Amino acid sequence: MTLHDDDERLHAPPDPLPGNWQENLFFICWDLSTVSGLVVHVQRAPGADVQAAQVAVAVDGEFASATFTAPYRAGMLVPEFSAVPVEPWRRWTLELDGKGAAGPGPLGLLATQPGGDTAITADLTLQSNLPVADFAAGLAAVVEGMRADSSGPQMGDQQHYEQGGTWQGRLRVGDRERSTAGLFVRDHSWGIRHEHSNFQAFWTACCLDGGRLHCNAIGIPRGDRVIGIGMVADESGVRSTTHVAADFHPAPGIGTYDRTTVRYGEPLGLTLQAETQCHVPIPLPLSGPNRYDNNALSRVRIGDLEGFGVMEWAAMFSDDEARLVKPSGEQQ
Repeated sequence: MTLHDDDERLHAPPDPLPGNWQENLFFICWDLSTVSGLVVHVQRAPGADVQAAQVAVAVDGEFASATFTAPYRAGMLVPEFSAVPVEPWRRWTLELDGKGAAGPGPLGLLATQPGGDTAITADLTLQSNLPVADFAAGLAAVVEGMRADSSGPQMGDQQHYEQGGTWQGRLRVGDRERSTAGLFVRDHSWGIRHEHSNFQAFWTACCLDGGRLHCNAIGIPRGDRVIGIGMVADESGVRSTTHVAADFHPAPGIGTYDRTTVRYGEPLGLTLQAETQCHVPIPLPLSGPNRYDNNALSRVRIGDLEGFGVMEWAAMFSDDEARLVKPSGEQQ
């Protein structure tokens, strides 16, 4: 598929509407020096007539969060959040104005409540000169590989692209306010989303070298191998490999790892080292039964290049964990 400027905007669902069709947007804007930033995951599910935005804001390491929901409406997000592609592929503005719950919820999760007493606001401008990494063909091959074993984890067919760059703006959590700047990663996907059957995956989007390099290795562990796709984008273009791996130390899970090693095999031959600064785990009930993403916001390095990355472990709550989270999942 060839990407067009209109793909930066919200998509109309197909007619007839397939089951579990969704549109998702993910923005992670972070300043490592002040432990401040914004994490927003938007899910738009017209078949269920609902959209949800899981939002977490930090200022000087103090978090507040919420899951804002609203009926699905074409061309519109939830009232509390605005994301506008002012210049497609080059400049976005993000605005947030709502109230959230301070600190973590059950299991250390954020965005488990529909609101709270703490003001959370953001007014950010995102900029990038990097080419977009189009993961659609690579992820289609991953889905095909997963379907070869129908008894294993599955996910749906989606269009999916990503980008990294720089951001600046103002953030507020309660009485704390800060004007700051940093690096961002973002993705945009639309299509069938249904992640089930003990689904597990890693997603390791990073932006390095002052916004001049973006990379991500996405993988589905299958026994002693990984079905995946990795891409690296810089001013020279986008390069890819199907040989990727990610090791979470000491173990993957909700808030369980402080170091991650990501490997991009031939023809890229790169190794990325990440040190976790903080965890932003969020429940994602619209993605599949008991789904969560643990997002480890991290300081990363490839050789001499340094930057910011999100070492995400995507999985499903155990039965015991799900019982603790269930009331929040029902609200969402």
